[in-house]
Amino acid sequence: MSTKPKLIVLFILILASISPAFAISDTAYYDKVRGAWLGKCIGGALGMPLESWRYTDIDKAYPNIDNYVGYFTSEWKGWSGMLRAEQVPTDGEWHRMLVRVDVPQFDSVRCIALPIVGMSFEFDKTPGIWEIRDLKIIRPKNNLGPDLSAWQADQKCVWTEWSVWQFDYQGERSWLKAKEETARLLNLKPADVLLFSFEARSIKGAPKIGFAFDFMTRDYRKGFGPDDDTSYQIVGLHVLETHGPDISCKDIGRDWCDLLPNISPELAEGLALQRMRQGIAPPESGVHPIGEAIGGQMKGEIWGLMCPGRPDLAAEYARRDGVVAHCKNGVYGEQFIAAMISEAFVETGVNKLIAAGLSVVPADSQYAQVVRWVIDMHSKYPDYRDTRRELIAKYPNPCNPVYADAGVVTLALLYGNGDFDKTIRIAASCGSDTDCDTASVGALMGCVHGANAIPAKWSDPIGDQFRCFVKGFENWKISDLSKRICAMGRKVQAYHGSAKKFSTDL
Repeated sequence: MSTKPKLIVLFILILASISPAFAISDTAYYDKVRGAWLGKCIGGALGMPLESWRYTDIDKAYPNIDNYVGYFTSEWKGWSGMLRAEQVPTDGEWHRMLVRVDVPQFDSVRCIALPIVGMSFEFDKTPGIWEIRDLKIIRPKNNLGPDLSAWQADQKCVWTEWSVWQFDYQGERSWLKAKEETARLLNLKPADVLLFSFEARSIKGAPKIGFAFDFMTRDYRKGFGPDDDTSYQIVGLHVLETHGPDISCKDIGRDWCDLLPNISPELAEGLALQRMRQGIAPPESGVHPIGEAIGGQMKGEIWGLMCPGRPDLAAEYARRDGVVAHCKNGVYGEQFIAAMISEAFVETGVNKLIAAGLSVVPADSQYAQVVRWVIDMHSKYPDYRDTRRELIAKYPNPCNPVYADAGVVTLALLYGNGDFDKTIRIAASCGSDTDCDTASVGALMGCVHGANAIPAKWSDPIGDQFRCFVKGFENWKISDLSKRICAMGRKVQAYHGSAKKFSTDL
């Protein structure tokens, strides 16, 4: 054989050994990575105000979600403290109450005042449970009725299925706040007189209902975070940057212990972190009663971004990260998302993305069964609301285990059919863990289309700002973060080629 044919054969062999991921240009790679992270932030910001809502309440309050519904807040500048309180009769009957509250002095040029109804320990620590209904703020102008979308429950206050606000005050805080858009409509000034009209009844104890105001800047704060979905992924990036592409679950676990603050052990991540700090290393750290919760699914994107066009490799990284805090279906959720993100660099069709996700999940797992069931429902029902109804009836408990949220992600992708706007709006309307699920599909659609194609109404409020709770890495520009992900991704791709070159099994 002459020299020239030998060179041709050698060239063909070299091409065959290179992962398809290397075919993507630096410009396209960056646009898709930035699109995925921007989409993740957009989905989180859209879904977070609706977290834990029932889809029926979302439909009632926001029948047509076409923009953000309250995430972008002003900066908190202080509060008035409880200005007055009224005793609720203890006979358990409903009583009509009318309470006058004078707005205190504040900087109304730079700030808005948000009315608060409830109780705080600074005023009275006596525990009690009470309910209110038909809450109205009566003024000469801008009368505010008992609209669910006008108020935000917080601190042990919930909107019940009987259309009443229930307060469970245990001596700390339990209150209801007017939403920012409500406060902007009221546009309160110092010395304004408000009349709160409502019905109240005592359930337990001798409760008092207090009244106060939060003061927030008139200007909105741009950007997203901090939240848990994205913060854990910053730790993943840090592990790769400091250890290189050949990482183990134990490497990730050590960085968790070093870089994360204390997290509630009621969450899988917090419980695993507690176990690791007690000396229980991964993967044993992720084997616990809440190990099949949503936490893996919510943080799988980073591994797909590192491995464009290599869903198998992305899923292996996700497995190593997943077992730090989760087990079984909790890990499969992270692998599912990572594989779909990886596939989104080379495919745009949602059916192919879902197929890539299923290819890395055990076929006989409950997680895979949920995804396939939603696919069947999509074939049966042309309207996503019908599938949504059946899904939540079948899996009524969000987060733990992850099944309802696996279903929501699959449902939103199928019925959104590749449209960024439609996909995130469907996810946000499904209830369950809305911030995680909407963020997951936002990242997928952002990766498919790229940052430059995301509608401005969604991207402008985020801007280029991202915040997280990883120690020493709290503030980012999304553009800078995307560049670092791309740089590390190129190293990952070069190291593994078309293989998986890990030195440990896990």
